[in-house]
Amino acid sequence: MTDDVDRRRFLRRAAGAGAGVGALALGAAMGTGGVAEAAPPGHGVSGSPVLGTWRGVVTLPHEDEVALFTFLPGGFFLSFAQGIHIATGRWEATGRRTVTFLLWQVLPHDLKGQPLRYNGEVRALHHAQVNGDRLTSEGTYRALDIDGNEVGRGPVSATATRFDISAF
Repeated sequence: MTDDVDRRRFLRRAAGAGAGVGALALGAAMGTGGVAEAAPPGHGVSGSPVLGTWRGVVTLPHEDEVALFTFLPGGFFLSFAQGIHIATGRWEATGRRTVTFLLWQVLPHDLKGQPLRYNGEVRALHHAQVNGDRLTSEGTYRALDIDGNEVGRGPVSATATRFDISAF
């Protein structure tokens, strides 16, 4: 099979599995009490100050999106942004207060509606600086249509503030 056919099949399957992936990732963040646990700054399996949950704004040349980032021990990354933008990826510490994270997101046909049809994907690479409870990043994004053709590329940046997910 060609890469195009495999890409289409994968993206169609992602439509049905998208909610399951989000639930699995959220489940991975849950402690034994059923409440997501945010690691205190500078603690956790890797000792990185990026561990935890952050809310902020992602800036692209064509839009700004409100987003929620979760950096989990072991290098797993998860993001939810306005509309139906769910991304997953990996992060790696590159210094005492710096990390690089790579994300992959499938784009629904209607970015504001239910993800019944997909029209492509976005990949982004961020280089971030953590200063206490503030994260800033700069990087690049690349958008592909459902056939794997590049339809966009450019700069991306984010600013975020850490917040704790705890029982109320």
